[in-house]
Amino acid sequence: MKTEVYVVTMRRWGDDGTHNYVQGVFTKKAQAEKAGEAEQQFRGGKYEPKITVHILDEHDKDSMDYFKKFCEEDT
Repeated sequence: MKTEVYVVTMRRWGDDGTHNYVQGVFTKKAQAEKAGEAEQQFRGGKYEPKITVHILDEHDKDSMDYFKKFCEEDT
Protein backbone atom coordinates (compact mmCIF):
# COMPACT_ATOMS: atom_id res chain seq x y z
CA MET A 1 0.00 0.00 0.00
CA LYS A 2 1.36 3.41 -0.95
CA THR A 3 1.32 6.10 1.71
CA GLU A 4 0.72 9.65 0.56
CA VAL A 5 2.05 12.53 2.62
CA TYR A 6 1.32 16.22 2.22
CA VAL A 7 4.25 18.59 2.68
CA VAL A 8 3.45 22.17 3.67
CA THR A 9 6.11 24.61 2.48
CA MET A 10 5.75 28.21 3.56
CA ARG A 11 6.90 30.67 0.87
CA ARG A 12 7.66 34.31 1.69
CA TRP A 13 5.20 36.45 -0.24
CA GLY A 14 4.20 33.28 -2.13
CA ASP A 15 7.46 33.31 -4.10
CA ASP A 16 9.53 30.16 -4.64
CA GLY A 17 12.67 32.24 -5.15
CA THR A 18 12.81 33.78 -1.68
CA HIS A 19 12.97 32.38 1.84
CA ASN A 20 10.99 29.14 2.18
CA TYR A 21 10.69 26.55 4.94
CA VAL A 22 8.85 23.29 5.55
CA GLN A 23 6.12 23.85 8.10
CA GLY A 24 5.04 20.22 8.41
CA VAL A 25 4.31 16.84 6.84
CA PHE A 26 0.86 15.28 7.17
CA THR A 27 -0.99 12.15 6.09
CA LYS A 28 -4.27 14.01 5.61
CA LYS A 29 -4.68 16.85 3.14
CA ALA A 30 -7.17 18.67 5.39
CA GLN A 31 -4.60 18.73 8.21
CA ALA A 32 -1.99 20.15 5.86
CA GLU A 33 -4.37 22.86 4.67
CA LYS A 34 -5.30 23.86 8.23
CA ALA A 35 -1.65 23.92 9.30
CA GLY A 36 -0.73 26.10 6.31
CA GLU A 37 -3.56 28.54 6.98
CA ALA A 38 -2.69 28.75 10.68
CA GLU A 39 0.99 29.38 9.93
CA GLN A 40 0.07 32.05 7.38
CA GLN A 41 -1.99 33.89 9.98
CA PHE A 42 0.68 33.41 12.65
CA ARG A 43 3.29 34.97 10.34
CA GLY A 44 1.06 37.96 9.59
CA GLY A 45 0.39 36.98 6.00
CA LYS A 46 4.03 37.30 4.92
CA TYR A 47 4.24 33.57 4.13
CA GLU A 48 1.85 31.60 1.91
CA PRO A 49 1.50 27.82 2.09
CA LYS A 50 2.21 25.53 -0.84
CA ILE A 51 1.07 21.94 -0.36
CA THR A 52 2.65 19.14 -2.38
CA VAL A 53 1.82 15.45 -2.24
CA HIS A 54 4.52 12.77 -2.13
CA ILE A 55 4.60 8.98 -1.84
CA LEU A 56 6.70 7.55 1.00
CA ASP A 57 9.64 5.36 0.00
CA GLU A 58 9.39 6.27 -3.69
CA HIS A 59 11.56 8.40 -5.91
CA ASP A 60 11.35 10.25 -9.17
CA LYS A 61 11.87 7.52 -11.78
CA ASP A 62 13.44 9.82 -14.40
CA SER A 63 16.10 11.14 -12.04
CA MET A 64 16.97 7.65 -10.78
CA ASP A 65 17.26 6.30 -14.35
CA TYR A 66 19.64 9.17 -15.12
CA PHE A 67 21.61 8.45 -11.95
CA LYS A 68 22.00 4.77 -12.86
CA LYS A 69 23.13 5.68 -16.38
CA PHE A 70 25.56 8.25 -14.99
CA CYS A 71 27.09 5.65 -12.64
CA GLU A 72 27.42 3.05 -15.40
CA GLU A 73 29.35 5.51 -17.60
CA ASP A 74 31.85 5.98 -14.79
CA THR A 75 32.93 2.31 -14.70
